[in-house]
Amino acid sequence: MGNKGLRFLLAVGVLGGLAIGISGVRPSRADDDLSASLIGSWRGTRHAQGTTAVRHNLLSFMPGGAVIEAGQSVYATGAPFGNGTFLETTFIGTWVSEGHGNFVAHLISNIQEAPAAKGAPLGTENLTIRFHMENGKNGKELKGTMEGIYLDTEGNTLAQLPAGLTWDAAPLTLTSNGYNEK
Repeated sequence: MGNKGLRFLLAVGVLGGLAIGISGVRPSRADDDLSASLIGSWRGTRHAQGTTAVRHNLLSFMPGGAVIEAGQSVYATGAPFGNGTFLETTFIGTWVSEGHGNFVAHLISNIQEAPAAKGAPLGTENLTIRFHMENGKNGKELKGTMEGIYLDTEGNTLAQLPAGLTWDAAPLTLTSNGYNEK
């Protein structure tokens, strides 16, 4: 091939490279976003630092970014607000992917003074869970941290959950006799 042919191929290569660069074609990030793997139901466990006490919850992460906790209302005592006891509804909220298997979920529940028959609305409990998906011994697992704040009906802080809360979850799978953790 002569110099003219070589120059022509070089020019076509440069033009092709510029066309790809201008068109915005980028490598796929599909492997970086595990959102499809998050969709479904998970059995979560909240751990408080320095204690063996745990709280379990069942969460369903929906397509489009909604998350719903399945469970009954909780009766809590020892609160530093109201009359020291409160009822809490189940949580609902949203989740987003931050890419590379990292997620953030924001959940909210209503709280009211106990007993239910006489309880005045107190406000809301607001949770933020920052977690990542990883491969565990039984498949995919979620691991992260949790922050929480109680707000009154005007949005003023009533109390905060203690620092150092961790959260992990395992997916629920359908079996012949119902749901089980993986």
